[in-house]
Amino acid sequence: MFSPHTGINQSRSANANSNQYRRFLGGIISTVVVASGLAGCGKSETAAPTIRPALAYKITPGGGTDIDVYSGDIRARYEVDHAFRVGGKIARRLVDAGAVVKRGQPLAELDPLDVKLAADAARSQVTAQQTEADFADAELKRYRDLFSKGFISQSALDQKINVANAARARLDAQKATANVSLNQAGYATLVAQTDGVVTQVAAEAGQVVAQGHTVLKVANQKELELAIAIPESRIGDFRGANLKRPIRVHLWSKPEVFYPGKVREVSGAADATTRTYAVRIAVNVGKENKDSVGLGMSAFAAFVGSEEPGSFAVPLSALYAKGNNIGVWQIGPDGKVTLKPVTVMQYRETNALVTSTPVKPGDTIVAAGVQKLRDGEVVKPLVDPQVKGDGKVAHYPDSIPTGPATPQLAGAAEPITR
Repeated sequence: MFSPHTGINQSRSANANSNQYRRFLGGIISTVVVASGLAGCGKSETAAPTIRPALAYKITPGGGTDIDVYSGDIRARYEVDHAFRVGGKIARRLVDAGAVVKRGQPLAELDPLDVKLAADAARSQVTAQQTEADFADAELKRYRDLFSKGFISQSALDQKINVANAARARLDAQKATANVSLNQAGYATLVAQTDGVVTQVAAEAGQVVAQGHTVLKVANQKELELAIAIPESRIGDFRGANLKRPIRVHLWSKPEVFYPGKVREVSGAADATTRTYAVRIAVNVGKENKDSVGLGMSAFAAFVGSEEPGSFAVPLSALYAKGNNIGVWQIGPDGKVTLKPVTVMQYRETNALVTSTPVKPGDTIVAAGVQKLRDGEVVKPLVDPQVKGDGKVAHYPDSIPTGPATPQLAGAAEPITR
């Protein structure tokens, strides 16, 4: 049986279903539109070029110069240990460490009482022996008169001659002994054997020292040297005519100034502990610079080699190896990198000596992270402010140089001839 209420209910249900369907369809369309928009944006961002930062290195002329650096300290060529030639108690020490002394200047004194008594006893022994010698000579003279008159035999005369000669010999020996005692009395005063500066004090007043015990050390500042240690593997470069490279000596306190040097002495045997050879380098500082170079200062010697024609140095981290080929990434004016082949002539501790036709001094290359680059990729050169000095991986055009000034030769330093 049909009911009007039933028809109305069915009509309302159909309308509700229709509305639900429209809402569902609209949601699907909105989702598709948003997804299409997002996909379009993602494609646009992927197409934009990526600029990655890169540490830059500008190849400098003369970078192929081979430089070996050895550190050491400044010393005097002549360092004299001063000691008393006799033992005793130190009465006075007349100079302190750092004092500038002249040759013959008194440095310290012993208690003179003991040596004075010894000298007086020696003089008394000489006087006694002189009396015995005079008596033997008088006896010999009387025996000669008796022999000439025939009262004694030749044997008796010869006996007196022997006694007189023995007395004279004992006198000479006693005089020599007395001279030693008198000299020892003078040894009670310790005097400087050379001009220089007192670098070490090893005894104080009131201390009893033995003969030869070092009391003071005096160094002559007129001839300065740099003491360095050379490993066993490089000692052959310092012997004979093998060492032909010029030497520049730099102070750590003033690395921008250098002084000419020359190898003066090479140890004949290696140190038993360090297994290194001691080498002394004579340093010519000039008269006007002698006050700026002090004993014990830290310094280093740079052995400068000849530059190979057409070669230059690059950091080891700048080399890119692919199979048997080696190259560097050259940065163009537009920031794009291009792989350029190089030939490695020598590997060193921090860089490599290379030759290349496409790359030349003045070009800029990538110094680190070369394995992540691709040909044609755009990079932004960066400067590392922490890297300083020659061969720095930090120099790029329009940047502030971070390394020290070019080393300058100290004025009025004359060539070393010894």
